[in-house]
Amino acid sequence: MDVRYVNPFIAAASSVVPQLGFKNIARGKVYTKDQILESLGVTVQVGMASNVNGNVVFNMTEDAAKRLSSAMMMGMPVERFDEVAQSAICELANMITSTAATALNQNGIQLRVAPPRLVQGVPAVQICNSSFIGIEMIIDELPIEIGIGLNE
Repeated sequence: MDVRYVNPFIAAASSVVPQLGFKNIARGKVYTKDQILESLGVTVQVGMASNVNGNVVFNMTEDAAKRLSSAMMMGMPVERFDEVAQSAICELANMITSTAATALNQNGIQLRVAPPRLVQGVPAVQICNSSFIGIEMIIDELPIEIGIGLNE
């Protein structure tokens, strides 16, 4: 896993999330793990392919997903994490991933982004066949993990 894939995701999250009305975004811990990310409750997986292949996974609690989806829907209260709220979280993952992919493309790393896939109720998600880099982002006190497993 090449660390040059990490900064575009940090920059993308830092630029996209404030547009939704969140005031504080900070990078938490950065870590490396092998293949598997333990689910916090809601995970959104976005596949990437071309001269780099792999997945990016956004991992969060259901409460964080509700609050983020509420912001995506202009503050509409989200009491149940239903299909509309799930769609909003998938769109957020798509926005961050597409912004990062654009930056990577500008640096010569060609990527195609697949549609996001949300899963709930699974204990863990396989990100890649090797090690991946995890980044904790804190968005208005909501921890969100981004797992980046891209390989050339």
